[in-house]
Amino acid sequence: MGSHKPIRHVVVTPCRNDEIHLRKLFNSMANQTITPSEWIIVLHNPKEDILQSLKSDFASVKWISIISENDDSKRKRGSQIARIVNLGISNLSSKWEYLSKIDADMILPNDYFERLFVEFNNHPKLGIASGSCYLIENGSRKIEKVSKSHTRGGLKTYKRKCYDQISGIREVDGWDGVDNISAQMRGWETMNFSKIEVFHGRRTGSSSGLLRGCFESGNFAHSMRYFFPFIVARSIHQMFRKPLLLGGIIMFSGYIYGVISRKKPSLSKDEANFLNKLQKNRLMLWWR
Repeated sequence: MGSHKPIRHVVVTPCRNDEIHLRKLFNSMANQTITPSEWIIVLHNPKEDILQSLKSDFASVKWISIISENDDSKRKRGSQIARIVNLGISNLSSKWEYLSKIDADMILPNDYFERLFVEFNNHPKLGIASGSCYLIENGSRKIEKVSKSHTRGGLKTYKRKCYDQISGIREVDGWDGVDNISAQMRGWETMNFSKIEVFHGRRTGSSSGLLRGCFESGNFAHSMRYFFPFIVARSIHQMFRKPLLLGGIIMFSGYIYGVISRKKPSLSKDEANFLNKLQKNRLMLWWR
């Protein structure tokens, strides 16, 4: 990578009550073999003392900027996160070829971006990419498994041309799945690279509680107009993960709540049809 021209790469991190995690992310970001040209950290409803402390601590690093958004809203997944990320993007001053959205509760290996950019170089049609996440629970190392084409919401890196073609990050529930589908429809590849492992400080969706996270996942599935047999299969699969049994029931309840409340779709009709076709194929492969 060192023989090539510098990569114009920027990072945006949304952060709410994650100051301890954020400092660990900072250490891993500063030690990257390829550091970003600019990093915008968006603090959502921070306490004034925390805001000033972080600004003071990071002041010596010229490529880091800290901004805040104060709206007194409760913490939510989905569209709220997308809105906070877009606020960060709107404050970028650098021209960029790649944009990464990295959550505050991640700790990156020192060569994370270097290895990811090698993959972009090896796959010309790669539009959105991420590493994989692992947790440490009860002293054991556990991988957060997702499908190969699903880029992690907390670790997304977008190629500029792909980002422009999908019209950026939509401020909708399920935004991190929406952009994968939108990119794939336009001929781009979206890939999760399992061998590029990142430590995740907490299980996905657990910031508001595991049960709440399962409910939101089901609700987002309705927003994205999941193929009904697919959400049934996914809910059954969730029953065998924490929280056992109840998680799957709550996930399906979230989906049904979306049906009853007639929640506005996050995908266009064509995008929903494209997603349904993919989900039908996955079910067929599983059945075989």
